[in-house]
Amino acid sequence: MNEEVEPGDEVEIAYESTRSGNTVSRTGTVVQAPEDNGKIVLFVETDDNQLTGVTSDYVFSVSSRESDGDTDDRSRVQRTSSLGPLVSVTNR
Repeated sequence: MNEEVEPGDEVEIAYESTRSGNTVSRTGTVVQAPEDNGKIVLFVETDDNQLTGVTSDYVFSVSSRESDGDTDDRSRVQRTSSLGPLVSVTNR
């Protein structure tokens, strides 16, 4: 990753799409930064029910949905998708 980021920062994640081969980007708010509590993945909230994860060299997406009235009020992971190799992470 190119820059130091902290939870609450607005960032742009650029990656080479495995679908199109083009460089594309997503923008959102950092919810977990690397090295924050020993974590090694950057998580950025890019939509109400979507997180974009960034490792040292790859980008992926995690979509969630609300639980169906089970015993807790937590969201459930609905789908994870590989997006492509990381190009850059920049503060906005």
